[in-house]
Amino acid sequence: MSSATYQDVPAASNGYGRLLLAGLQLDGWLASIVVAAWLVSYVAVASFANAREMDFAGFALAFVTLTLPVLVLAVTTVRFVRLAVYERPAHPLSALAKDVWGYFKSPARLASGLPMVLSLSLLIEGFSRVKYNIPVIRPFDWDVTFNDLDKTIHFGTLPWEWLQPVLGFPLVTFLINVNYNLWFIVMWCLWAVLAFTLEPNATRMRFFLAFILTWAVGGGLFAVLFSSAGPCYYALIGLSPDPYTPLMDYLNRVNEIVPLWAIDTQMMLWQAHIGEQNMVAGISAMPSMHNASALLFALVGWKIGRRVGLALSVFAVLIFIGSIHLGWHYAVDAYLGWAITLLAWWICGPIARWNQRQPWTQSFLALLKTEPRPAA
Repeated sequence: MSSATYQDVPAASNGYGRLLLAGLQLDGWLASIVVAAWLVSYVAVASFANAREMDFAGFALAFVTLTLPVLVLAVTTVRFVRLAVYERPAHPLSALAKDVWGYFKSPARLASGLPMVLSLSLLIEGFSRVKYNIPVIRPFDWDVTFNDLDKTIHFGTLPWEWLQPVLGFPLVTFLINVNYNLWFIVMWCLWAVLAFTLEPNATRMRFFLAFILTWAVGGGLFAVLFSSAGPCYYALIGLSPDPYTPLMDYLNRVNEIVPLWAIDTQMMLWQAHIGEQNMVAGISAMPSMHNASALLFALVGWKIGRRVGLALSVFAVLIFIGSIHLGWHYAVDAYLGWAITLLAWWICGPIARWNQRQPWTQSFLALLKTEPRPAA
């Protein structure tokens, strides 16, 4: 599309439709990358005669049903923190309700945010399709290698054995599990902050482009190449002796004392894997996308502010510890995930700065200046 086409967007807005068109132009090329990645995932899976079928319409409905409440919760959380730290209103609840309502009805925010969120939703669907079919494409055959590699590079001791004397207490394990489950909320909070920003900038584009690249390469290509189940499934996939039996016995004992969602989730995923539950799920250890994404959260956090960067760095460290202590991952799963993230972040920096100078971005920013400015 030529520069002239983007400049056809008038200086004065004619409403949400005009803004949304400009928003689609703003993120159109990034959405095209997502669509291309989704098509690759679809064709790759469909090329296997015994591929597990995935109902796109059903997945989309389930995803939207889950996404909308989580998006509202994420926005409410972010806006609550902002009000509590910066504004401290006399009537917090009414102020929060008014603020969140204004946030969601802002044409400027919706125009920049909706195309991005829809693109990321399609990316997650493609990732889920591949993950669901990893055992079909390539049976788990790397677990022994990663277990041995973990032991070799950690001086003859498995990482969970290093952590157990320090973390092996029910309350500590429970809190680590709570933090691990917060990963999904943290991701959505960052999506809400960056996707629905009033003035899209290079940091926003760098984050989303790196997110897409990390998940396409790590969660797609490398997950298939290094097909592995993870420590919690070591014995279940027929490997013996199982060096993770003491860890899993401990986690099951903790689950009898306090709720340990990791155990229930691991069993649910296994039941889906062997066909005992009719649900779209998947098992994949290498690379760890929890750890890869948590590092990306920290990197963009430092661009947002020092306190945010520090908080998300601590969060990333706790995700790493939790991924090992809860039996989800080998440590090397995280190391490869981090390497992919750092490379993606480095590659996407110049691209994001280039995009910020392009006519479609400048046109959208100019259009926003004509709009009534909502709260930051």
